[in-house]
Amino acid sequence: MNDFIVIANPISGKGRAKSVAEQAYTALTESGRQGQLVFTSAAGDAKRLAHEAASDGVRFVIACGGDGTLHEVVNGIATIPDVVLGLLPCGRGNDFAAAIGVPLKSEAAIKNLLSGTPIHVDLGRCYQSSTVGRISESRPIETISESRPEHYFTTIATCGYDTEVSRRAAKGTPMFAGTASYAYAAVETLFYYDPPVVHLEGDFGTYEGPLLLAATGITNRYGGGFQIVPDALIDDGLFDVCIIRPVSSLTVLRLLVTLFWGGHVSHPAVSMHQTRTLTIETETPLLLYADGEPMCETPVTIEIIENGLVVMSPRDRSL
Repeated sequence: MNDFIVIANPISGKGRAKSVAEQAYTALTESGRQGQLVFTSAAGDAKRLAHEAASDGVRFVIACGGDGTLHEVVNGIATIPDVVLGLLPCGRGNDFAAAIGVPLKSEAAIKNLLSGTPIHVDLGRCYQSSTVGRISESRPIETISESRPEHYFTTIATCGYDTEVSRRAAKGTPMFAGTASYAYAAVETLFYYDPPVVHLEGDFGTYEGPLLLAATGITNRYGGGFQIVPDALIDDGLFDVCIIRPVSSLTVLRLLVTLFWGGHVSHPAVSMHQTRTLTIETETPLLLYADGEPMCETPVTIEIIENGLVVMSPRDRSL
């Protein structure tokens, strides 16, 4: 019976993922393991393949590719117990890899699969809910929970300006890649972004009003290095939430620069919070992104699953 599967997007990293996956498969089989290597060809393949393998008893599921491949694999295994996630980062951002210490060099990443330590980290869950009522100064939102499809994420869920930036960055640009691509999309988005009115509610209380962005993080960074929630920890059972109220375009540009070291947290338009859950309501539906991928539209509930994911890491933080 197979004890591992490598799921790779062969076009990630301008084709580098295919070679890395093949090297990893060889190294794993030569170490005495039995498994398979499969390549994706369409959106949704990685999620389906991961879920099928884990359901059949495979307990080591390895994602080789970019953030999209990782996101799909996690959503494929999230509801199945006793599965260890392996990671071979070959994408633009690699923010989750940075959080757990997986190196970007393929040789070192493959070595981690063979000799790393399984650690427990938190997992985010997001689902759409129904609402009765509307946002107004006189009447709060009444929320009625319903069972809806659940989506899982490992890094940061975004709402507002940074959602639109993620959408544009995901398309890529002919001139930029990685963090530069995200920065380019951030500047481009400034020219037309219209802040929505939102109602946010978490353990910290509520915020109601116009919003530039709300970033809800397990890890501390997105976009390949922007530290939007610089104090976030992947295993503390809490989301760190950054709420930024609307500011001028010039101020947004200044804040973008400070995101590289988390300097934005002292700005008067910025507030930082921690919570186990967050509900987001808007006058009109807004799309949320997480791990740089589209999730679901508001109204939405985001929850932390403490120790919800086991991943192979070179760090000695096993539980």
